Amino acid sequence: MAGPLGNFAGLLQMTMHSLTKSAIFFSVGHVAQVKGSQQIDDMGGLTVSHPILGWGLVAGVAAILGLPPFGVFTSEFLVVSSSFARLPLVALLLVAGLLIAFGALLLRLTDVAFGPVKGPVGRVHASYIPMFAHLALVLMAGIWLPAPLVEWFEHVAALLG
Repeated sequence: MAGPLGNFAGLLQMTMHSLTKSAIFFSVGHVAQVKGSQQIDDMGGLTVSHPILGWGLVAGVAAILGLPPFGVFTSEFLVVSSSFARLPLVALLLVAGLLIAFGALLLRLTDVAFGPVKGPVGRVHASYIPMFAHLALVLMAGIWLPAPLVEWFEHVAALLG
C-alpha cells in the first residue's frame, strides 16, 4: 500500500489517531476517577451525569470512528483510496475491519454516553483543556492542514519511498 500517497496517508493517520486517542484517554481517565471504576459496566449516562466529559467522549469516539469533519476521516479516506489503487483485496479487508470497529465502538458508546446513569455522579476535579485541545487539533486538521505540515508529511513520505 506504500507509495507517496500511501505513506502520506499513513503518517497523517498516525498523527490524527494519536491525538484523538489521547483525547479519549483523558476523558476516560476522568470518568474512571469520578466513577471509582475502570469497568465499562459501572459507567453509564455520562452525557446526563457529566455532560462535558460525556460529550467530549462522544466527540472523541466520533473522531476515532473517522467521521467527517475530523482529521481521522481525511487520513482514513487517503489510506483506503491509496489501498484500492494498489491492492484492492487488501483494501476490502481494511474496509471490513473499519466497519466492524465502527459497530463495536458505537455499541459501547451508546451505553456509556446515553444509557442509564450508573455509579457516582460527583464533581470532576480535572482539567478539560488537554482533551478539548487535542480534539480541536483533529477537527482543524479535518478542515484545513497548514502548508508547512503538509510539506513536512510529503517530505517524510518521499523519504519512505
